[in-house]
Amino acid sequence: MKVKARVEMVWHYGDPKRAEAIARSLEVDNAGIPDGLKKSLNVLTRWENGDVITKVKYSGEIETLIKALDDLVFSIKIAEDVTEKV
Repeated sequence: MKVKARVEMVWHYGDPKRAEAIARSLEVDNAGIPDGLKKSLNVLTRWENGDVITKVKYSGEIETLIKALDDLVFSIKIAEDVTEKV
């Protein structure tokens, strides 16, 4: 099933330095999006006042969107775990 979607995900940390570290780690992950997928998937992550904000624009098969969002949440979880220990 083909869809067009805009998604905004916000994670509240209350710690500007931690939010920046997590957002920067996602920038690296987002840069690795395969060229074929870049045409239909646009991901932008930023940090602001202790929050990490990710905006996703997508057009294509819903299964691919679900996988991309799942990957994003998994990447956030890893970044949270790493920054929690620092």
